Amino acid sequence: MKISRKLAIQILKYLDQHADFYFPFKIICREYLDGDGEIVEIDLEELKKIIRNKKYRTFELWENLQNLDKKTLRLMAKGFLEEITNKSLEKTNYNSSKKLQKRSERRIVGK
Repeated sequence: MKISRKLAIQILKYLDQHADFYFPFKIICREYLDGDGEIVEIDLEELKKIIRNKKYRTFELWENLQNLDKKTLRLMAKGFLEEITNKSLEKTNYNSSKKLQKRSERRIVGK
């Protein structure tokens, strides 16, 4: 998943300040390569280098679902449930709006 440079730096700073927080994603920068030209995960040690150098601008989150703790699973579950319930609410609201629109149209046509 592509993310902005600003968000990548924000995540890295948060992780630096909350060392006990497990973030189930790797932060990857397309411009940050190892000696063999391979893409590497950005970790806290590279944070200052990333902040100073504007050439690092293409960031992505890659899944890293290992050693999930209860807090991480709870956060993930909340995110999925929010997505599902919001989509359901959006669909319900859309259908309700359509019904109200049809009723209004019938009233106008009936007059």
